[in-house]
Amino acid sequence: MASILHFRNHFLQPSSTCQRRTVQPGFRFKGFSLLESLISLTLSLFILVSALEVITQVKKVYYRLQAEQEVSLGASIALEKIREDLEMAGTGLNGCWPAGDRWPIEVGTSRITVLSSELMIKIAADVQAGQNWALIVPWTGFSSKLRAGRAILITSQNQTDLVEIVSISNNQVTLTPAFSSSFQAAESIAYLLEEVEIYLDSEQSILRRKVNKTSGQPLLEDVLSFEPAYDPDTNLLCLKLQTGLKKEKTYELFFYPKNTAKKP
Repeated sequence: MASILHFRNHFLQPSSTCQRRTVQPGFRFKGFSLLESLISLTLSLFILVSALEVITQVKKVYYRLQAEQEVSLGASIALEKIREDLEMAGTGLNGCWPAGDRWPIEVGTSRITVLSSELMIKIAADVQAGQNWALIVPWTGFSSKLRAGRAILITSQNQTDLVEIVSISNNQVTLTPAFSSSFQAAESIAYLLEEVEIYLDSEQSILRRKVNKTSGQPLLEDVLSFEPAYDPDTNLLCLKLQTGLKKEKTYELFFYPKNTAKKP
């Protein structure tokens, strides 16, 4: 018992550092009042809303500039593709054009057609004027090339005819219209033409490109107008392209084709 009392008296005595402090008279703990808290909260909300508004405006400007840049890039790519097609106009035809105003570059309302030679075809037999068919020398895979709707240009000396394939059976090709001139097989050259047409789909505001009567593939979207113009005398082709449904922008292309000189 004596040891327990000794432990309590020695170790459990309250020290001076653990004693409770007494609050001095007249001292009070102060905090923010309700009005001050409301003012601080209002200012914080105002700063937050202003920051969000600035961020929103910056994002709008960024997206607008990005959209304009994408439209400009798309227009540049489309014009470059058109320029590549124009460079192919008349390639492989050696200046042989059909009679009339049909050139390797044809221009219509919101459309332009470019013609070039895809391959040469050998005529197996002579062709008489008024005949609507021709015999050709077949080659491997010719049936996949000679399809209905493809154009053939046949020329001999100063005579040139442009016909279109209606059907093919073995090596006999039915054509339209009928030949206006006679052609000797030994002296004649026939070209299977590649026809590239670029036109404006006004209903969907899409500039499209199609090859050899196939379905038109989209070349550029949000196109308001497409105005091609070609002068065979000066061999100058001008293109005017207007894009942008919200903000209009105009692009122009001036081009001198290389292979459009007519054979004298």
